Amino acid sequence: MDFKLTKFELQIISHIDDSPSIGELANRIGVTKGYTSRLVASLVKKGFVDISTNGVSKNVGLSNNPHAVKLKNILHKRSYMPLSEFLQGSSIQVMAVLSTGEADFARLLDESELSEATLRRIIKKFKSYAVLVCRNKKYEIPQDLIDIKDFMKDYCSYIGVLKLRDISLQGRFIIPHGFEFLFTSDNKIMCEKVRSTGLSAMSDTIPLMLAENQYFYSSRTLSNEEFAVHAIVADPYSKRNLTYVILYILKVKNDKNRFVTISDQYGITDISRSILNMLDTGKQSEEIFMPSPSYIKQKAAEYNIIWQE
Repeated sequence: MDFKLTKFELQIISHIDDSPSIGELANRIGVTKGYTSRLVASLVKKGFVDISTNGVSKNVGLSNNPHAVKLKNILHKRSYMPLSEFLQGSSIQVMAVLSTGEADFARLLDESELSEATLRRIIKKFKSYAVLVCRNKKYEIPQDLIDIKDFMKDYCSYIGVLKLRDISLQGRFIIPHGFEFLFTSDNKIMCEKVRSTGLSAMSDTIPLMLAENQYFYSSRTLSNEEFAVHAIVADPYSKRNLTYVILYILKVKNDKNRFVTISDQYGITDISRSILNMLDTGKQSEEIFMPSPSYIKQKAAEYNIIWQE
């Protein structure tokens, strides 16, 4: 489904305080009743509005979905801002990436799926409206716009769950990453834009005693560091998972800085740093869910992996 928003869809969300009819909405936003009906149908699919029937009249009200409530509050609170300039069309793809944290141009280009020319145009526009800051060649949403960032996270989750329903009814949604998302399934998934990740991808390098189907919805090629991070995110406090992640890091020699950077995007920085600290020092972590160094050494020997402290 199309996750992008249009100028008129944003206007509709701004004009539904009193649950107007389709005809009333058409007059308020200045388009035909037929076009308004199509816009409302699109917003229903995206989880922003609900339709109630009053006789022959259809009334439009705000959905109680978290992303709908947050966007409505943003449109009211920040009515002084040209919100449609960075929440509609391709701009929202950039906002989705930035909702996961800071990103350099290369990451924005890779994850937004936009052309370089389009991305540069959007970045220039964002800077002109002060909705983007740049430090050390990395872009991020300013702290005072945290409400927009929170809205994007909820909206990405909602869209991700909808997409997963089309991919697999048995799939279990785990977490969004912009408009990409991580999920598991009891069944094998063969689908465009679905990539094996986590333990599934790592199993080619570290044979698993129990196979798991972990997938990532994305059109891009994933890195070894992302495989490791996704395995943690799928079950952050599993000693089994963490053991395999540690063995995998030792085997493929992951880029530690990249591993931490990606971990930060998923909110598991503390776990990742604990893993790296144990590998660097050989000392037991204070977290009770972390495997012991002695156990890691035992398993590493079984897999013919050398751990040099």
